[in-house]
Amino acid sequence: DIALAQAGSGFDRISWVLFRLTQVPRARAMSGQDQGHDQDVQLVDWEGGEDLDEEFRNENCVEIELDSDDDVPVESDDEDIQDDGEEVGVLDEAEMYSDDGDMQPGVDDAKVFVSHQESVLSVAISPADERLMVTGGQDDSAVLWRIEDDWSGGLKCVERFRLVGHTDSVVQVAFSSDGKYVASAGYDGYVRIWMAEDGTLVHALEGPAKEVEWILWHPKGHAILAGSTDTMAWMWWAPTGKLMQIFAGHAQSVTAGCWGLGGKLICTGSEDKSLIVWNPRAGSPQQHIKQLHEGSIVSICSHPDAPIVVTGSEDAIAKVVQIETGKELATLTGHVDSVEAIGFSNTTATGILLLATASMDGNLLIWDGKTFDLRCTLRDHFERGGIVKFKWLPSLYGSMLCTCSTDTTLRLFNALSGECVRTLRGHSDTVLDLDLALWGSKLFVASSSDDNTSRVFVFPLEVDGQAAQSTAPVTASAPADASVDASVPPV
Repeated sequence: DIALAQAGSGFDRISWVLFRLTQVPRARAMSGQDQGHDQDVQLVDWEGGEDLDEEFRNENCVEIELDSDDDVPVESDDEDIQDDGEEVGVLDEAEMYSDDGDMQPGVDDAKVFVSHQESVLSVAISPADERLMVTGGQDDSAVLWRIEDDWSGGLKCVERFRLVGHTDSVVQVAFSSDGKYVASAGYDGYVRIWMAEDGTLVHALEGPAKEVEWILWHPKGHAILAGSTDTMAWMWWAPTGKLMQIFAGHAQSVTAGCWGLGGKLICTGSEDKSLIVWNPRAGSPQQHIKQLHEGSIVSICSHPDAPIVVTGSEDAIAKVVQIETGKELATLTGHVDSVEAIGFSNTTATGILLLATASMDGNLLIWDGKTFDLRCTLRDHFERGGIVKFKWLPSLYGSMLCTCSTDTTLRLFNALSGECVRTLRGHSDTVLDLDLALWGSKLFVASSSDDNTSRVFVFPLEVDGQAAQSTAPVTASAPADASVDASVPPV
């Protein structure tokens, strides 16, 4: 605080001018744990009150008049706090990274939303019923919801079952490929399997000694894979709860994983910067590529047909690797921050295969899925916020994908034209996860956010200017890491 005293004939009061320096939070998505924001504080030296700009004084300063020289206010730690508990002059993260075109206070494009007591870390839509979704939160709970039509012609979300049992944040939720089971992964070290139809607990899968970071169902069966901070990956047969395999070989947290080569192999990436290709039955590494990156591997996906995986790292680089030989095929540069999400598209009607890489730098890069040449850079999130995740649409709209970001928005892109087709607003904090599904010509997008809500957006889609005529529900397959053919039977 800066005090300017006015003295001299005719003056018997002191004017106090209070000024609070802005603090700049660093935008970065949460992963289920509370994180403090770094603050860069610049100190400003005031030469004196006589040169204080009049406009600044009138518009941005608070003047307090005291009756006497003895009424000097006592310093307090609370004097920078407003009645509503917010700090004066603290720049909101969303405001810092947005422009007037994106920040529309009060605009909510969602048709319906649901809430948790704390951040909603994950959301998933059933592949068998797009009206059924599950959310997982930092409040240690997972909830099954049904989206229904209400009397006014809108939508409502009805809580069907609360999945209770985790004792720490539920960092990921996922349906099995047939929609029969729901899995929830927690920082308590457990993966819990539930019946989607009634919320009954089937098994609490034990094994990991530390937090479970992610889970991934086999695309055609009921095997489920999990990566943990205990340096290992784990695989169970969900219907029986039997532990099928432990994959030990990394030196640090297993931060990413995918199924490769038609589901016959498993690929994992780690904080130790290495990629390991595993034989699921033997539990042994077929390839161990050490120091593949200069930073932790945080994302990975597999090619839908070829024995190829692509890794994304905190070093801002993506790498293309032949998993049978371990040969590095290409290095994809262009980002300046961590590559948080990566994935191949679902094949379009024209047969074009695309690869997308998304970064905390706010850029979405689109690559040719065969030559790995850069096709275009989508910069709609750039200088607004980082991209946390994205999801490709099903084959009918195979060139389109939807992103979620720290800038509080989701955006739908046409990767061939490089156009942002739609911006979805309504969240007030970082959007951490999304899932999507089709019903006819409408797209359902479910999101989860640090603002403690999960929102559902519904809007029509067009193909070449014409509304799609499909009548069956279709959920978006996970980009390439789940586009495989074979089931893994129990061993």
